[in-house]
Amino acid sequence: MFALVEGKFGKLDVSASLRATYDSKVFAMPSSSFNEIKTSGRSNEIESEDDFILSFSPAMHFSNKIGLLKLSGSAGVNITHYMLNDEKSFIVPTTSLSVDFDDTLALKKRISNNAKIRFESTFDVGQVVGASVLDQDLVSYTYIKSGFNVRYNHSEKFGLGGGTSYSYRFYQTGRDSNDQLNFDFSTLPLSARAFYIYSEKLDFFTNYTFSRTKADSGNKPELTSSRSHSISVGADGEFSSKLSGSASVGYSLLGFDYDGTPNQHNLITNLSLKWKYNSKTSSDVSLSRATSPSATGQSTISTSLRSGLNHRFTDTWSGSAYISTGLTDYTTITDGSYSMSNHGLGINLSKKISQVLSTSGGYDLTYSSSRGDSFVRHVLYGQITGRF
Repeated sequence: MFALVEGKFGKLDVSASLRATYDSKVFAMPSSSFNEIKTSGRSNEIESEDDFILSFSPAMHFSNKIGLLKLSGSAGVNITHYMLNDEKSFIVPTTSLSVDFDDTLALKKRISNNAKIRFESTFDVGQVVGASVLDQDLVSYTYIKSGFNVRYNHSEKFGLGGGTSYSYRFYQTGRDSNDQLNFDFSTLPLSARAFYIYSEKLDFFTNYTFSRTKADSGNKPELTSSRSHSISVGADGEFSSKLSGSASVGYSLLGFDYDGTPNQHNLITNLSLKWKYNSKTSSDVSLSRATSPSATGQSTISTSLRSGLNHRFTDTWSGSAYISTGLTDYTTITDGSYSMSNHGLGINLSKKISQVLSTSGGYDLTYSSSRGDSFVRHVLYGQITGRF
């Protein structure tokens, strides 16, 4: 990678990507729902259920190391144009900032060369626009995120860690039907972790997290505002010369500010493993079950499973394929409980054109079903990226 500017004040480089996408269900809804909304006149921004989308994303990246501190950040913009649904076109900022202490302590190396303590902090401000099945529309929100994590290796075999983060979402769009808007909401988790350092490459741990979510809903009853407690045990690192990743299992208790809904008790899991067959081929599998806040005032718990295969054909050509399945359970105050299932598969090919240019393309197929309605979504895309 070439740096545009590199000196005693750090390294500065720029990147840009151009992406073209065809999306057969850009609003993530069945054709019957789309036709009903369009003919009823509830939205004057919906023109076509499929679309051709062009995105251009230039950005500037900065990094510098001062002693044991490593600073890095980026600032850019994402310009997206919908050819058929022109009213949905947007321009949003993309920014990030991180501070890392002693980066010699990488994920696969548990003991630092320079110190027993490591910390990192992050700060991010930006905007997200994407299709929401719940809203049956393109949903836009601005977010602020900041976080801090620390780890202290007390001895060669025992370590302690903790962290917190704060995020706030400001929604610009909501659901057109029934006048049900998305709520702005904040999330503040606090976590503590104890490690048993089995080796420089493998940890066993136990983790406790308390999380507080608060929605700006006025006097409307909702299930976004809540408090949760979770505890889990697991392992993280390299299990063998070919198998690496993390695995944990635990229990969570979710309590709502709304008194009319009982607490929820859930089994939570997080599995992310990678198996390396040889220098060219690897596979990965991930399994997750967790609760998450919803801007629509619902309580959600999602279970997802994904398996992928990655292969490098030549020095410049590589590809990947995946299959996935998931189930999300929703609890609402007015409609009770219901579920939504998603099943998908996809392929991707990428080519390194030069040291600064690369290109990629792929296809994703998703089948979604909920409350007797279902739809199939096809997404075909191509992208070229350069970084200087």
